[in-house]
Amino acid sequence: MRHCGSPLLARRDGGFTVVELMVAMVISLVLLGGVVSIFVSSKGTYEKLERVSRTQESARFAIDAIVRDIRSAGYMGCSRPSTWKNTLVGETTMTWNFADAIRGYEFQSASTWSPAAPAGLTNIATDAPSGSDVLVLRVPMPAASSATLRLTDKMASGTSTMTIAAVPSGATAPLGVGDVVMLADCHARAVFQITAYDPATGVIGHDQGGTGPGNASDDVAHAFEANSQIVPVRTVAYYIGTSATGPGLWRIAGNTNPEELIQGVERMELRFGVDANSDRIADSYTTANGVANWDDVITVSVALLVRSPDEYGTERDTTTYKLLDKTFTAASDRYARQVFVTTATLRNRAL
Repeated sequence: MRHCGSPLLARRDGGFTVVELMVAMVISLVLLGGVVSIFVSSKGTYEKLERVSRTQESARFAIDAIVRDIRSAGYMGCSRPSTWKNTLVGETTMTWNFADAIRGYEFQSASTWSPAAPAGLTNIATDAPSGSDVLVLRVPMPAASSATLRLTDKMASGTSTMTIAAVPSGATAPLGVGDVVMLADCHARAVFQITAYDPATGVIGHDQGGTGPGNASDDVAHAFEANSQIVPVRTVAYYIGTSATGPGLWRIAGNTNPEELIQGVERMELRFGVDANSDRIADSYTTANGVANWDDVITVSVALLVRSPDEYGTERDTTTYKLLDKTFTAASDRYARQVFVTTATLRNRAL
């Protein structure tokens, strides 16, 4: 028998040629390179978006905390002005001076602020080397109970005890001995420290003495009416400080130690809206050292420069950022930065 197979078909049955293999390898490498390129690009985009989102989240938290206290600063318990009494020891110090709803301090140079930073803020000379402004607010605190606390009976005199609703057995007491509170009706306001409190009867004492700060007098100078509101209050100071992890927004609340609220906040600039004609609208904005009367401040503009938690990449940031009417040049590092600006109204003065 004769073999009729084709020599060409016989060669093809033997597999791929070297040229075909090389072409296939080149095509595979090109495709693999494209896949790797897409992966690297996607990873870089993801990391960049993550840094931006974390920066924005830090800014949101910082601004929310500051704005919340600005809006509630200067709470009086009534929409109209009334007589005022502060029985606390050290009533003119930063921590216990509740006569001032708001104060600001404009950075000058070499750890100097104008007006001069009060004694309670002396630590910012080392904690805030970036030279940011400082904001001090007097604000109400949320009580342990969601219900508004009010006197159940009229006081016999300014030195007598006061009574609020009794606390049911097993329930959380809304106040405690040592709390600093404001008592207000539409005739008078008084700030004092609770020196005695019985949740079972609701009777509150405010005798002279006590600690941290204690009362210099037991006389609140007014026999408050029934239904007068009693509110825990405190002083809150915001500034930019540093820790082992870098700069951040710090807060001093009452007579507690400074605490870091959020990392990555590098600088804070403040401008105060002044109502010069009592129409409850800001007529001009100025730095803290330009405010003639703090009772006229009705709004606050806050600008924060916030950086990412970590450095990334090789590109260094030398950008000059504008915060309100001041500039700040980055330290030629690899952090991503953004500026955030907001304006908040002191609602208790805008009513």
